[in-house]
Formats: sequence, structure tokens, C-alpha cells
Amino acid sequence: MAVLITGGYGLLGSWVARDLAEQGHDVILLDVVKRDLNYLEPVAKMVRFVRASIMDLPRLTELFREQEGKIDGIIHTVAVMATPEYWSNPHAGTDINIMGTVNMLEMARLFGVVKFLYVSSGAVYGVFTGRAHEERNPPQPGDLYGASKAGAEMIGRQYEHHYRIDFRCVRPYFFFGPGKLPSELPHLFTMLLGPLESLTGLKLEKGSEQRLGFTYVKDTAKGTSLLYTAVEPKHKTYNIASEEPVSFQQMVALARKYSPRPTAVDMGPGIFFPRGETLDIALAREELGFEPEYSVEEGMKEYAEWISRVRG
Repeated sequence: MAVLITGGYGLLGSWVARDLAEQGHDVILLDVVKRDLNYLEPVAKMVRFVRASIMDLPRLTELFREQEGKIDGIIHTVAVMATPEYWSNPHAGTDINIMGTVNMLEMARLFGVVKFLYVSSGAVYGVFTGRAHEERNPPQPGDLYGASKAGAEMIGRQYEHHYRIDFRCVRPYFFFGPGKLPSELPHLFTMLLGPLESLTGLKLEKGSEQRLGFTYVKDTAKGTSLLYTAVEPKHKTYNIASEEPVSFQQMVALARKYSPRPTAVDMGPGIFFPRGETLDIALAREELGFEPEYSVEEGMKEYAEWISRVRG
């Protein structure tokens, strides 16, 4: 039996794949493109690629019919992030975030896949003070992206209620690391991490007063795989993040510290967008055994080393 990961060659999906493959799981990477990721080479015998879009229901049906009885879980990571592209085409972004999730839930329903882990986002909490907690802070998204993630969560809960699917949910927060170059990331991350790639013309109109719980992707992946493999977890939704918020200015300073050459980032005052600082991970710590292993600086250093190897 295998676990199927949508967005299997994405930043988070690929690291979850590696983590589960190292534990002995067979992994199917569902994606629209296959990428050469060096950190998947050690587990190459445990992973295989299938080309499909989560929006192509006939292709998904064909794939799941071919694999019927061979998939016992789905980890759904695909989403359009909160980017200028989302705001300029909200229909397309919301369609993927909502209907793409429904399509995968339908595959679970139709083909008897019992376990479904949805990668949501801390954006469902909107703006909050302190650290958002799964039980004390009900979803109250502050923008359309957060609403799309909260909506997909609610739909998943109803699939669980009506069709006995074991629907689990992680809410990560602003993860970064090997898998994509800064220039391949959403706008905010390109600006903050661009010095690692010696990018020029880096500019944020605002953001110098904002702090967020930036998390190294290996930690986010570890928390995700812990929930996937947990036997009858006490809760169905867990925050996975770093509890120590870091300012945008600190992120830029660390990126410049590990940059191969001096690189400037022009950042204006104020808040970049409406978000609380970070998430409370007490439930994940107590019930899943999750604990971030990397500080932001340790993650930044390792990411810089990966970029250097990739770029030769």
C-alpha cells in the first residue's frame, strides 16, 4: 500500500515524501511536472511519479482506477498561495484551493481511500494576538486565501462525517528551505530570501514592522508526517510551526549573512499583509511529539548550502 502526495515535487510535498519513504512507506508523487531534487535520490526506490492535475477529474479517476486497492492514504498539499497572482485572478486560485480539494476527496470517497491529510494554513486564523491555538482561536480568515483554506477544511470535515473518511489537517506557517530557489517562490519569499541567490532589484513596498513564525521546511514536513502516521490522534487538526516569530528585517539580515555576495533589499515601513505572528504548537508537541529542530538561522544556513550546490 502507498501514500499519494499531491504536489509531490513541491516544496513541502517532496520533503514529506522523503520523510515517509525513509520510514519505509511507498510514495506516489502526483504532480504536473517531475523535478530533479537531489534529496529524493536516497529514497528513489520508494517513490514514483504520476503526472496529473488535481483539476483533471477524468485523469484522476483513470489513475485511481489503475491504482485501486493500492493507495491507503492521500496527503493533499497543492494550493495557490496568497500572492499577487491570486489577487489578480481570484476565481482560478479559489477554484484550485476549493474544488481541487473536493476532487481529491472524491477520489478518496469513490475508491475507498480511508485516510486523507489536508495541508491547510495558519492563514485561516486571520489577524490575532499572541499565538493562535487550534481550540481557542476559531478560523476567522482575514483574506480570500485564508477563506479558501478554511472552506476546504470545512468541506473535508463533512466528507469525514458523511463518508467515514479519516480527515486530518495540518496548519503550517511560512515555511522555507531546499526544494525551490528564492526566484521560484511566492513574491514575499523571493524578496526576503533573494540575497541567497544574489538576486537584484529586491523591494518590498512595506513589511519592516512585521514578524512571522518562519519555519524550516524539514520541520514542517516532520510535523506533517507525524500526523499522517499517528494512530488515532486525539485531535484532527494541528498547528505545525515555529513558536518564535522573526521579523522581516531579521530574515533579510540572515539571508544577506549567508549570501555569496553583498545584496540589498529595499523594504518600506508597516505591515505587509494581515496575519498574526505565529501559532501555538502545544497540541502537536504533547500529542504528536512534534518539536522544531531548526532555528531560522540554522535553516537559512542549510538552505544557502543547498542553493550553492544546485547552482554549481
